[in-house]
Amino acid sequence: MSVPRPANAVPASRWTSRPASPDPGRREDGTPRVAPGVYLLTREASPQFAKPITVRVIRELTDRHTYYDWTWIQVYQLDRNGDAIDRRELFVRPAGLRLVPPPGGSRSPRRRRGTTGSDR
Repeated sequence: MSVPRPANAVPASRWTSRPASPDPGRREDGTPRVAPGVYLLTREASPQFAKPITVRVIRELTDRHTYYDWTWIQVYQLDRNGDAIDRRELFVRPAGLRLVPPPGGSRSPRRRRGTTGSDR
């Protein structure tokens, strides 16, 4: 004899764990995940980037449902010195992102104007 369940009972499947993704670097649909880093975005990433931009990825927004092979990312747009000039959320194809070295990485430390080694 089965036990009567209330109408709003939670199904047993709700409490079972989901199977692990076969590849931690890919989503369930096979789309590659986007790791934090500095990337060059061109038309390969999205048609909106006719003029390429450099961005620093903060995180991938995995809570949004997207088309196959596309994802939302949260980024800082960088200028040529590597300084953030804008914070954006972009809809891109992860396969089109090109990992690049951070711009301005070889800058020497700035000195204050008017100081010399003999003033110390």
